[in-house]
Amino acid sequence: MVEIEVFSYCNRRCWFCPNSRIDRISKNDYMDPHLYERIMRDLASVNYSKTISYSRYNEPLSDRVILQRLAEARGALPNALLHTNTNGDYLTAAYLRELYHAGLNSLNIQVYLGNDERYDHGKVKQRMSLMVAKLGLPFEMTGDIDNSWVEAQLFYEDMKIRIYGRNFSENGANRGGLVQVRSCESRTSPCLSPFFHLCIDFNGNVVPCCNIRSDAMEHAPYVVATLSRHVNVFQAYADSALVSWRRGLIGFGPKSGVCASCLFGIHEPTQENLQKNRSLTKLIQD
Repeated sequence: MVEIEVFSYCNRRCWFCPNSRIDRISKNDYMDPHLYERIMRDLASVNYSKTISYSRYNEPLSDRVILQRLAEARGALPNALLHTNTNGDYLTAAYLRELYHAGLNSLNIQVYLGNDERYDHGKVKQRMSLMVAKLGLPFEMTGDIDNSWVEAQLFYEDMKIRIYGRNFSENGANRGGLVQVRSCESRTSPCLSPFFHLCIDFNGNVVPCCNIRSDAMEHAPYVVATLSRHVNVFQAYADSALVSWRRGLIGFGPKSGVCASCLFGIHEPTQENLQKNRSLTKLIQD
């Protein structure tokens, strides 16, 4: 998955997100359109057919430039899965149609309460019902775990749409130590995110995973590459700094730095996972 942040703005300051203390609301910084075009050309050169996720730490639907960026991606990458996450604040039935016709295949609508409100199962279900009613789409409930998670699938054309609310106190992440949400004393699980994800911030900086962000002072040392005329997505993915991150995260054992207390993407030491781990370890060593 290639995760791209095409602009910086977010309209919320949720307590479980670093945006609660990093300013993403007073202005909107856009990814250089020429840089975005180069990313699309790079991916088109290998007939990329996996996922592009318009995510990171912005609200992707708050600026309608997303429609143009989707259309550009669909033109360059006809077989790619184009996905985004949204808080739903800007989403309407008409906007959904525009997103679909621009090329969006997949949408996650995440149901939030107020910026400082903790999870309330009843309130989240009520807000989710209002959102579903606003969109006027048929739906099917797919999960309802009291005080933890509620989820439904919405049906629109051939688009995959999930709407869900989650208790971040129970299943959130500390975002590389930027928020006091959920952490552990010593992580021993491998993390495979840097193998399968390429995360690109609006400024062109590439970071090892979705929990690290280049506009946080604490995470500035963890930028592994900066895309430019001289550095493409393949060079960024193969950069020695990112290779070092993968080597440090592949085994079962204590992790270091911002990964030491992270609970994101935990892998239990089952026989299947141990075998996968041995295969990846051998691949890296080779």
